[in-house]
Amino acid sequence: MTFYCLVFLSLIFPLPSISAQVSVCNEEFSFATMVGKNQEWQVDRTLSDMEHQIQAASVQSTETGVRAGLRPWKGQSTWRHRHHLKNAHGILNILGWGFLLPTGAIIARNFRKFPLKCDEWYNLYALCLSSGYIVGTVGWGIGLWLGNSSKQNSLKTHRILGIIIFTFATLQMLALWLQPKAEDECRKCWEICHHLLGYALIVLSIANIFQGISNVKSHAAEKWRWIYVGMLIVLASTAVALEIYRWIKSKTPQQMAFDENEIYASEQI
Repeated sequence: MTFYCLVFLSLIFPLPSISAQVSVCNEEFSFATMVGKNQEWQVDRTLSDMEHQIQAASVQSTETGVRAGLRPWKGQSTWRHRHHLKNAHGILNILGWGFLLPTGAIIARNFRKFPLKCDEWYNLYALCLSSGYIVGTVGWGIGLWLGNSSKQNSLKTHRILGIIIFTFATLQMLALWLQPKAEDECRKCWEICHHLLGYALIVLSIANIFQGISNVKSHAAEKWRWIYVGMLIVLASTAVALEIYRWIKSKTPQQMAFDENEIYASEQI
């Protein structure tokens, strides 16, 4: 019975048409399969390209120091830390080397004997010299650390002058403790060396402070320059006023009589 049904169907639908339909269906199926595989390959290629781009971006961000968002914060923190240290270095050196040491020299010259004799002049002088030395040494140490930590900005002139200033200031401090007595023969020579070294120290300190300010490339450098110029004007005005007072005082009759008495007493001896 099954055989007769097949023969009947073959008479109605010839076998070539059936085979043609089957071949067409197979071709359509194979074309759809190829299209699907092509789309999958394109999707895979797109995904792989995106992965490569992401990896390249991550490598580039790692090289520039932006990985995980931590490098910029660290760089900003380091820059701020160095900026604060530079400000501290400048302020301490201006206060120590540039102001307290000249103040001590003015006290030693005008308050020791004439014209403003003061019994506590030596304590004031030692206080100014010691305070200036301590403050200046701290600022000098900060400057050395900044110079050693930065290989690009060496500032050789500023560094050499700072070392010379520290050496002279140390010698001046030692002179306070190792000074000879008034009756010793080398007392006069010691006083000359002490005065010359002190004046050289003041001049070098002022020059190095301006040298350091000129090396700072910022708007604040001009402000600090004028601040220190104002401090120097105050010191210079005080020194000039005391020198004028000394000259006027030395020309008064009482002082001239006192000087003549001292000369007469020395001749009698």
